[in-house]
Amino acid sequence: MKLLNATLGALMIGLVSMPVFADDGDKDKKAKGGNNECPVGLVRGISMDDEFGPGTQALTKCLEKRHDVKMVVQINQFCTNTANCAASPYGLGNIRNILDDYEITHGMKAGKDYKMVVVLHSPGGRMALKDVGLNADGAEVSGRNPFEGTIRGLMARGVKFYFCQNTTRAFLSQPATTITSLPKYLLTGESATAQMIEGMEYTTAGLTSIADFQARGYQYIQP
Repeated sequence: MKLLNATLGALMIGLVSMPVFADDGDKDKKAKGGNNECPVGLVRGISMDDEFGPGTQALTKCLEKRHDVKMVVQINQFCTNTANCAASPYGLGNIRNILDDYEITHGMKAGKDYKMVVVLHSPGGRMALKDVGLNADGAEVSGRNPFEGTIRGLMARGVKFYFCQNTTRAFLSQPATTITSLPKYLLTGESATAQMIEGMEYTTAGLTSIADFQARGYQYIQP
């Protein structure tokens, strides 16, 4: 009996002293930066304390959810300053800031950790069009969308854009003198779809699609 107790005691000591290894899930979290590291990267290339002042880092609330994040952004205006419209796109700066916060500050990856869709409708539908295109008479017009390059840049970063077909119908009904007028295919042989920025997709109605995205787990954002 004494021999048995001694043997069990030695086994227990061995178990207590055995090293504990992280499981694969912990290793994956560390490889991804986990859900706690912040900032992962620096937006301006300098620390928060250097950018905003001492103590900033300690006061900063970072994102806790960094995986399976989905959002739908509504763009229903074209610009924020009609006096200088070309320099004041509605909402696009907010979208860029969101991407930078996710990707730089929190180390998230588009399509893997987060998804963003943007629904363009009403005056915001103008953002779906190429800067140079055809009007209701089939004549070429320019200056239609000075934000085309910005839209293409956001697409390249993984953002999906949807153009409301109700807004498209409104543009189709406009006279050729209106900057957003579109050609009727059956009358001119030129299509409204061809006037959209490549990579743009349609949705049947802007507001119902926003509700549908929300029902599918997308968080709604209005800049």
